Amino acid sequence: MLQAIRDRASGWLAYVIIGLITIPFALWGLGEYFGGAGPQVAAEVNGTDIAVRDVHQEARTQRDQMAQMFGGEIPDDLLDEQGIRLQALETLIRQELLRQAADSAGFKAAGDSVLREIRAMPVFQEEDRFSRERYSQLLNAQRISPADFEQDIARSIVMSQIQRGLQATGVVPEALIEDFSRLRNQTRVASWTIFSADDFDRPDVVDDDAIQEYYEANPDEFTTTERVRVNYLRLDPEGLEAGVEVSEDEVREHYRMNRSRYEEPELREVRQIRIQDTGEDGEARIREIRERLEDGEDFAELAEEYSEDSLTADRGGRLGEIARGDLDSTLETVIFTLPEDLISQPVRTERGWFVLEVTDIQEVQPQPLEEVRDEVEQDLRDRTAEQMQIDALDDLMALAIEFPDSLEPAADATGLEIQTSDWFSRDSGEGIANHRSIREAAFDPRVLEDGNNSEAIDLEDGSTVVLRIDEHEPSEVRPLAEVEDEIRDGLQRQAAADAAREEGEALIERLHDADDWTAEVEGDADWNRSVEVTRDRAAELPTGLQDHLFRLPAPGEGAVEIAGARIGGGDFAVTVLEEVRMDEDEVDAAARQEARDQLGNAYGSAEFRAYLAWLEEQADIERFPEALD
Repeated sequence: MLQAIRDRASGWLAYVIIGLITIPFALWGLGEYFGGAGPQVAAEVNGTDIAVRDVHQEARTQRDQMAQMFGGEIPDDLLDEQGIRLQALETLIRQELLRQAADSAGFKAAGDSVLREIRAMPVFQEEDRFSRERYSQLLNAQRISPADFEQDIARSIVMSQIQRGLQATGVVPEALIEDFSRLRNQTRVASWTIFSADDFDRPDVVDDDAIQEYYEANPDEFTTTERVRVNYLRLDPEGLEAGVEVSEDEVREHYRMNRSRYEEPELREVRQIRIQDTGEDGEARIREIRERLEDGEDFAELAEEYSEDSLTADRGGRLGEIARGDLDSTLETVIFTLPEDLISQPVRTERGWFVLEVTDIQEVQPQPLEEVRDEVEQDLRDRTAEQMQIDALDDLMALAIEFPDSLEPAADATGLEIQTSDWFSRDSGEGIANHRSIREAAFDPRVLEDGNNSEAIDLEDGSTVVLRIDEHEPSEVRPLAEVEDEIRDGLQRQAAADAAREEGEALIERLHDADDWTAEVEGDADWNRSVEVTRDRAAELPTGLQDHLFRLPAPGEGAVEIAGARIGGGDFAVTVLEEVRMDEDEVDAAARQEARDQLGNAYGSAEFRAYLAWLEEQADIERFPEALD
């Protein structure tokens, strides 16, 4: 939330903020007031900043995607908040590199492509039709301006085109497709027997001395995790906003004072002819085309024949509806001063020479209050809640420092409820402790050992938290009596697995020494003999056996490959690979196409990764991972 206020404060509001924080700065200094805040930039890419808040937003997106993969909640042992943030940072760096490459090459998404993409999004539709009112409402609810959103969509379209174009260069030789198809359909003929660890479970193999020795050698295994429980105050922008009420008079006054914000922007239907050469030859060509247009030749036909803009040439030069901010400033100035149906003089930009024509103009359309009432009310609530946030944030931060041994003064001043977390450790927690920054603040010596309130903690969701320790459980080694049975069970399982392996390795040695391995196993009902194994039979086999069989080298002619491997549950498999069969029949068209698609994706992805690596190698990138903590 601190960052949001910094970003959104301007004009009189900025002066109010400065007035509110002047006294705390004077009393405690900048460093203590903001907790020694680090840079708000997570990286610089060729001089362009990547903001910390954008990294946190991308991290939230990636975290949500991971949660969906696990049915809604990421397992604790797989949740690495710092890793997710660093991965999000690298994602944004790659996106910025692609954006800069697209800008350098002069790539832009046509205005109608952007609008077509937006209008096709189900979230903006009502009764299967695009709703401009719903579009405005949803963007406003997320505090995103239409111009910013449309710019993001345009950028996504361009980067997607670049990615698809690079991936299309990953051409796979037909011979490789054929070989891959055959390998994937390979059949391996094998025999095996399993030495189950359960058959070697002998309770008497582990005595008290072994348990004592293991206990003393592995204290970390039996050390409890240090835990804390905290009391905290959480200033949540959404919670404040939910409590804001606005009157009808306030809504009407806000609409009257900000009427221009609720107008449909002017839109112009435009078509163009572009010559990429910015020099004299390009100028000569564009002027010749301009003269032919002046003489009455058809604009669309000349665009299709001569325009060098790949996105619009085959559509008669039609760019679609253009709003201010869609194009570079030079073209925009011409377009929004050009009368309807009048052809411009040649216009030069960094991307070449242009001739432009405005074929239709939709004037600015004022929207009645009743049509934009929801948007006006939301704007007014946002503005009111923003001021409430500033007031409450000032009280929260100032009083948490002034009274470092209690949260009650800050709670009384802000009206916030003191909440209590569940138990959590340095590495993981639920609820509020799911945030790495909360865990780090709780285990800060100034909080944990000195008993002080924490500094203000700015969370990814925009809320701000101050906490203090409620209870603390230090780590300690559990007594032997408490873990004795656990150690005995583990040692017995290990001893059983070792015994199974020893028996298996002894059998492997006998099979190697035998003139005929089949004579050694003849009549043994525990053997699975000459089973045909394919890659799609993993579910039918003991865990890990299929992987082992397909890792073995193919036996020579008239020979077999005898080997062993520990598989699931501590069991040991002794295997005899007898034959590797390649499908000699002609690979059918469906299988070949499936292999072509799979290899094509792999080759295309490799080409794209190589391009990104090249962009990164050429770029000047500086990362500030400490700003993400």
